Amino acid sequence: MQHFLMAFYVLFFATGFMGGAALLLLDMRVRSRLLRPLLLFQVLFLLGLGFLIVYFYIDNLPEGLGSSLKLPVLLLISAINTSLYVVAIVLIRRIAPGGKGKPRLPRAVEVLSVLVILKSLANMVLFAVLNLAVGSDPSSFFSVLSGSLVWNLGGHLLVAAAVGGLGLVLRMPLPSREPPILKSLLRAYAVCALVFAPLGLLEYVVAASGILGSLPFSVDYLFYLGWNIVSMSAAIQLYKPGEGGSPVLDEVPQERVKALGLSNRESEMAVMIARGLSNKEIAAELCISPATVRTHIYNLYQKAGARSRVELINKLRS
Repeated sequence: MQHFLMAFYVLFFATGFMGGAALLLLDMRVRSRLLRPLLLFQVLFLLGLGFLIVYFYIDNLPEGLGSSLKLPVLLLISAINTSLYVVAIVLIRRIAPGGKGKPRLPRAVEVLSVLVILKSLANMVLFAVLNLAVGSDPSSFFSVLSGSLVWNLGGHLLVAAAVGGLGLVLRMPLPSREPPILKSLLRAYAVCALVFAPLGLLEYVVAASGILGSLPFSVDYLFYLGWNIVSMSAAIQLYKPGEGGSPVLDEVPQERVKALGLSNRESEMAVMIARGLSNKEIAAELCISPATVRTHIYNLYQKAGARSRVELINKLRS
């Protein structure tokens, strides 16, 4: 089992760094308010598991990890895990901005994430107070809490609901200003979240029942690995061709906008054409008439000197 865990750690960090690099590359090439939170997720995953591995490795050495160091290290790990839900709230608000028309689902997931954060903060406060007041080994506090069925089960239910809810939010339609290239990426992240949510809760139930004894491997690790692999696919999404063999156009370069004298509406229309939308679909998304769409497209063709949609996109990219 030790060799298996070592192989996983190598695979996790290799895919984690490559996934982070892919997201960074995508962030440099595509303008999106969603990429920075996703990149921060990636960094926090790496830091959290990295510190956890170092903690258990040093603590298992003959000299172990001194009790004076256990408290700050464990608090740091808990703070990193808590920060993931803060980032999740930021991501949710960027997918579904606030306002009267905000759907109920994002609001509910935000509340669940806040509850997870509050529970984690309560753990950290109780952890620090007990350690400073009694001076006991910090790890003993975890063993006390782990024996509390209500506290633990409630925490796992909250996490399962928050992670599953995040998966549903990631499947929601993106704001119109977001590049369509992110749609498939977020849907893949959603699959990871929706699969992990029930599995994480099931793992706790199995472990608490003692049916299989102590579990040597956590489902969390598989979730982290799946998230890393999805992040790596960001590089593939960046160079994925659009329909008809034409490259996806996330935005019209400013130099082309100025050179061709395109209006903001015409630039927006060009991006939708690159997404493969029909005239009717463009009209429905922009809440304008199909006749107006045809006029904008005609103007685009005239200004770019193009005779087809593929030729138009190629001329706007170059």
